Amino acid sequence: MATSQDTVTHPAGALGKGQGALRDPVLWGFVAAFVLLFWTPELIIYMEWADFWIIFLTEAFIWSLFAVAFNLLMGYGGLISFGQAAYLGIGGYTTGLLLKYLVWMNFYVALVAAPIFGAFAALIIGYFCIRRTHIYFAILTLAFGHIVYLIAFKWYDFTGGDNGLIGVPVPEWIKDPTFANYYKFVLVICLVSIYLLWRIVNSPFGKTLTAIRENEVRADFVGVNVQRHKLYAFMIAGAFSALAGALIMVNERSVYPDLAHWTQSTQVLLMSLLGGVYTFFGPIVGAFLLLTMDADITQNYPEIWQLFLGGTLVLILFALPGGIVGFIQERDVNSADDMATQMAKQMAVFSRKSWYFFCGAVAFTAFFSVLQAPDSWWISEDWDFELLSLITWGIVPRTVLQLIVGAAVLWWLLRGIRAYQPLHRWLLLAATILSIVLHIYLETPLSGLLLVFLWLVFSFYILLQSDVRRAFSDGVAVEAKDAAQEAAE
Repeated sequence: MATSQDTVTHPAGALGKGQGALRDPVLWGFVAAFVLLFWTPELIIYMEWADFWIIFLTEAFIWSLFAVAFNLLMGYGGLISFGQAAYLGIGGYTTGLLLKYLVWMNFYVALVAAPIFGAFAALIIGYFCIRRTHIYFAILTLAFGHIVYLIAFKWYDFTGGDNGLIGVPVPEWIKDPTFANYYKFVLVICLVSIYLLWRIVNSPFGKTLTAIRENEVRADFVGVNVQRHKLYAFMIAGAFSALAGALIMVNERSVYPDLAHWTQSTQVLLMSLLGGVYTFFGPIVGAFLLLTMDADITQNYPEIWQLFLGGTLVLILFALPGGIVGFIQERDVNSADDMATQMAKQMAVFSRKSWYFFCGAVAFTAFFSVLQAPDSWWISEDWDFELLSLITWGIVPRTVLQLIVGAAVLWWLLRGIRAYQPLHRWLLLAATILSIVLHIYLETPLSGLLLVFLWLVFSFYILLQSDVRRAFSDGVAVEAKDAAQEAAE
């Protein structure tokens, strides 16, 4: 039975009463992430693109929460919901309506109301949807999601119709011009929520949900109430999705029907696929990656950004069908000799194939970027190559080269980390240095952001999966051995 590979299991009774959560390495990983990320605004306040980075990270954390909540259904429950954006809209409109029309409403009460209404809506919608499976379930969720969208789009007297809710009042501390206050607020809520989801998927409920995904008939045969577990998962995902929608509304001080449109569901689906459906942290990686690509490509190619974004996503999904995190976890090599052998084999194959592709891509880009220059010594004035030039079509050759180099470096890092994890420290250090060089040389904020983010993700992930987890396992083994000796005496 295939299960999520990034879970940490604790032998029963090995930790002692009341010490399981405190000795959970993932909890301390979240604490370390909070400590590092909480002071980000103060560290980058004097940078030229500080405001952009703070806004970007705020949106990325919100979408990460939405992606993890969605993946509870798809990755752990095997339920593909194309109407998940409905709860995003329900959360946004719930908080927005309460703050706009009830002037006495407390901000925190309005925010807490969002997941409550989201769970209630998921209870009603899920009651009808979970009775169907596979494509019928997906179509039903899409239909209910579109109903929510139409209500928000057509009910002018209540939701504002296609004009939405504009100018929703928020507390003064959120209006900080540096955006730091709301960033820290979102960071706390998202990290706590994601950790709660982590505990849920690693609880008996989460394990049962995974068993239902693998074989629903067998789970029902052994006495599992399949429908009830699906409904609970539906409500949990709806509650956290609505919370993400409320955070988006507060961030923009407005909410529109597009927040509940089905295209938002496809976007979060892509995030899960990019990061890894059957991994917990995969959707977080996918959220940061997709938002980074979206911002960078739309900035460089405002007219044909959809073509570039779609093509890039297709290439990534074909190259990494299990997602980025799933690709790293795909192979677990035990001995040092096996690691070295795998390292040599994979790097040899990769170097031989990628070197030709890399050189060919660079030559192709350089060739078609200079075709527009009629005074080149090797181009006749009678030849008209203007239509073949990349510049003619608004494509910046430097950006193309940047994408090629970034893809090659990212691929090399993934292959290296997957094949030989003891080298991860040097690989991550190289990624950091390369990120800084790219940022300084290309003078764009997103040129090194992706590699820096991957560096953070890989370092936290490998730390949890290797050093801390190994130390934790050794500690559990020692405790179990001592307990066995005491019992024998």
